[in-house]
Amino acid sequence: MGDLATTHNPSNQNMIVKKYFLLTIVFILYFVLANYFFNNICPTMILFGVPCPACGMTRAGILFLTGNFAESFRMHPLFIPSILFIIGLMLFKFVWTDKIKYLQNLSIVLLICFLVLYVFRMVFLFPNYPPMVVNNDSILHNIVYLLKERN
Repeated sequence: MGDLATTHNPSNQNMIVKKYFLLTIVFILYFVLANYFFNNICPTMILFGVPCPACGMTRAGILFLTGNFAESFRMHPLFIPSILFIIGLMLFKFVWTDKIKYLQNLSIVLLICFLVLYVFRMVFLFPNYPPMVVNNDSILHNIVYLLKERN
């Protein structure tokens, strides 16, 4: 009951809102700057030039919101489960606080799904099918290129 009482305390709610607002501002700033400077928002793609397990998630969201459901699923099959997980996360945090232990199990299942899908996509789709492509403008590729040019 202590957690529930502190969560509903107006002072704590203001602190939570400020924390999430600041986090949102940081994410937006990152997305704008990364897109401007690197024409990409994926840190793995920017640094190493290879896709991460979540690559295609943003494009899947945009495709989903524009009604292209099949293309959204093709871009990243775990977009919908991830959105449902985030909604569940909010419900467990603010509504079903007594059932938070189930969230850990859901997290593990979703993580395993991401890893299995990533391996499948890297084996069967990489590097020929978006979003599983190589970024030759990545920081690592540029460093390797500069080192080769030096020798």
